[in-house]
Amino acid sequence: MISPTETLPWISFYLGIALLVIGSLGVVFGPKASKEPIIRLINLTVPITGIALIFISYNYTLTMLTILSVNTMFYIITIRAIIRLEEMEALY
Repeated sequence: MISPTETLPWISFYLGIALLVIGSLGVVFGPKASKEPIIRLINLTVPITGIALIFISYNYTLTMLTILSVNTMFYIITIRAIIRLEEMEALY
């Protein structure tokens, strides 16, 4: 008999891979992906959730530290880049 503690890491691992692949395709080929950078940024939450589920299958502490620190830096850098691009388009 398989206990829930043995199957839960495998379920979260495969669900994370599925979310990562589907979310990445959605970011690249999804609606309005090439026109609106803010929508692309919002669409990135699906693959990030997939990465979190993959990390959860290994270690909960690693997941929390990595996702919290990387997401914070990622959003700051991406929003700053979007603002710079809009400023450059306004000049021309």
